[in-house]
Amino acid sequence: MRHYLFAIAAALVLPGFCLAQPTLDGPLTDHGVLQQGREIALSGRAVPGEMLELRLGDIRVDAVVDATGHWTAELPAMSPGGPHLLSLTDSSGTTQLEDLLVGDVWLCSGQSNMAYPVYRALNPDREIAGPHSAQIRLLTVPQSASPVPLTSFPNAPEWTHATPETVRDFSAVCYFTGRELHETLDVPVGLVNASWGGSQIEAWLPAETLREVGGFEDQLELLDLYAQDPGAAMAAFGAHWEAWWTGHFGSQPWNGSGAEPGWRAAPEEMADWKTYDDPEADGHMGRAWFALEFFLTPDQAAQSGMLSLGAFDDVDATWLNGEFLGSTFGWGDARFYDVQLRALKPGANTIYINVLNTWGLGGMLGPKEEVKLVLDDGSEVPLGLGWRYSIVANEGQGDGPRVPWESIGGFTSLYNAMMAPLGDYPMHGGIWYQGETNAGRGEVYAPLLAGLTADWRARHGADLPVVVVQLPNFGALTEAAGAEGWAVLREAQRQVALAEDLTGLAVTIDAGDRMDIHPPNKQLVAQRVADVALGLMGQAEGPLDGVAPLGVLREGTGLRITMPTDELKTISAAVPTAMALCDTEGVCAWADAVIAGADILVRSGEISVPSEVRYCWGDAPICNLYTSEDLPVAPFRLAVE
Repeated sequence: MRHYLFAIAAALVLPGFCLAQPTLDGPLTDHGVLQQGREIALSGRAVPGEMLELRLGDIRVDAVVDATGHWTAELPAMSPGGPHLLSLTDSSGTTQLEDLLVGDVWLCSGQSNMAYPVYRALNPDREIAGPHSAQIRLLTVPQSASPVPLTSFPNAPEWTHATPETVRDFSAVCYFTGRELHETLDVPVGLVNASWGGSQIEAWLPAETLREVGGFEDQLELLDLYAQDPGAAMAAFGAHWEAWWTGHFGSQPWNGSGAEPGWRAAPEEMADWKTYDDPEADGHMGRAWFALEFFLTPDQAAQSGMLSLGAFDDVDATWLNGEFLGSTFGWGDARFYDVQLRALKPGANTIYINVLNTWGLGGMLGPKEEVKLVLDDGSEVPLGLGWRYSIVANEGQGDGPRVPWESIGGFTSLYNAMMAPLGDYPMHGGIWYQGETNAGRGEVYAPLLAGLTADWRARHGADLPVVVVQLPNFGALTEAAGAEGWAVLREAQRQVALAEDLTGLAVTIDAGDRMDIHPPNKQLVAQRVADVALGLMGQAEGPLDGVAPLGVLREGTGLRITMPTDELKTISAAVPTAMALCDTEGVCAWADAVIAGADILVRSGEISVPSEVRYCWGDAPICNLYTSEDLPVAPFRLAVE
């Protein structure tokens, strides 16, 4: 008996030994949807060295479990239907997944307008109440970030039925699109929502794609270092941040005394700096410095501890006695930094914090009671009072460096934690609604977007149709003919759709609100996405890349633009507006235009030799050119040969 018990004990510590029932990798859970018409690769863990039996309805597949306890298997292509029961059986027992459907799986991803929930869309009560089809299933990937690709989700999501309770918080664009596709095609639909407000596209791309695009070598090198040694990576980032600031501003505030002349006393009650009684802070978006001088006894200074700084919005970079402690992103999240031995000094000590705010609230938000130094002996040094600040004038310095392992502002971070765990799960299509955060860098967006669609197809299906939602109108009204703004990124989205047969463009230039970056009419957006998706699948006819010009020719001192249809009309004017011509020097002027069948004739008395024509350009242009079916002509820019 002793030998038998010893053998059992030894087996329990062998690598890969598994007494638990079989497990399944990837996003499939009860109530999930398997992609129709595609072989389904599955994998997971089971008892090492055994044979695993998989059953799905009448289908049986056997898989050999390797010595590490890992198995892979492939289910044959299936027709739409269900519900089905999937069972995994080995000597340890049986694992069952219930209520599975076979249909079409759609991936929905992007930033806040994709994350925007049903309860905030138009007519939310009616939309939430339903009715909702039992053949529509929802999966929301929890928001998470990682410096390295993960094979499983940090917090495993579960598929759910579409019900008033689950639809309420689900992505409105994703759900409304899925509902339209289900009603049109009459097959089960699975919707996977992986989105995060404020995220840049670089965070959703794998490292290899960023390397192929180029220009991200420094960030990826620092990211690799962070995965091995977070402390060394943070120190390296601090040196990079200091070099960036010094290069732009020629100063080193973090080495100051905490009482710089000209800095103002911050209010005792910490709050958004836009609420300060200070004209410079009122409405300020950008950076500000905060500083505090505090004093310690020799006994206090001989300890290490933890610096609690309260909540911030958005990004802080923090120094203690001139030494960089760290940088953290978060909307209202508390900051905590370790204070190492010998970092403190008897007598005067200083804390300097640079805060970047890009949207909404900004600055040190407290509360002041949570701002303190907690020493190893358990004593606390209050630090909530006596802060001074200085607003940094916006002088074209840009957002500045941010840690590449950050969540929404990072590089590969969201891909690693929210997309990589999806593995090669087969899907029918994808919807990408993002670009607001990249709008100031629209000229380099196209290769990033092309890299994203290529990655989706490499992992979820080589023939995956992808619908890109073009950014709507938002921001300043377009007054000058040479305005750029969001138009540059819209054009990048259009060019990628034009270049890729399986990528389409949903035009939403008339679906926005120039005062609200989150327009609530998600039903219109979803209808246009569904129309383009059906077109890409060969299930409907209509423009796939927006109604946009086929070409342009010179005609005297003007231009003749050839459109794909002769069913164009103008709204609120007899002629097309928002047309501009530009010359080789970049000088632009508004132009006169008329519709001539399937052509548009454009002329300007100010630009006699145009090199470029633009339509509906700028942040929030007023566009009046539509098809007879009320589809807006997509904003465009065309070079004239």
